[in-house]
Amino acid sequence: MIDQHLTRLTEPLFAGLDNPVFATPLDDWRSPCEIRTDETFSYWRPIVQTPRMSFGHFESAIDVAIHPDLKAFYGSFWSGSLPCSFQQQPLALIQIWNPEDFDRLISNLIGHFLSQQRAASDRLTWFIGTFEDDSEAMVSLDNTTGEIVQELPGQGFQQRLAPALSDFLRLISLDRAKLNPGEL
Repeated sequence: MIDQHLTRLTEPLFAGLDNPVFATPLDDWRSPCEIRTDETFSYWRPIVQTPRMSFGHFESAIDVAIHPDLKAFYGSFWSGSLPCSFQQQPLALIQIWNPEDFDRLISNLIGHFLSQQRAASDRLTWFIGTFEDDSEAMVSLDNTTGEIVQELPGQGFQQRLAPALSDFLRLISLDRAKLNPGEL
């Protein structure tokens, strides 16, 4: 279900294109979703993650079952971050570029988990995006309820954005201008 909502976000941008891709500045990391690169850009499109990354070792390490929506979200596609808008607020929806990026994500989630434990937070949340308004606000998934919330590092929960990840993904739209869709 989550992967279908993520697909719904990108497919309209590709309508009418024969060989659709997004162009982002080239960096040193390669990805299974890259179609080709040149001296300046990486040309890519979201592709199904094969094999799907597993949260099993992470769950064992922290002794907590991870909400299935989070596993589906980060285990759906190889993709660059997706610039979106939620209620006219720009945000970046985090995606996984390659297996090394998944390892980096797990390291960041461990740090996030430890910070919440130190703060004796009453909610366990996992980030899925960041607001792009010069604040440090994050879009996070509540591990117990599955709600999508806005929170600030060190301050925790700010407000509820949606009752579930599937609802949140229906409420956001991609920023076409920032993704630069085109065709090869």
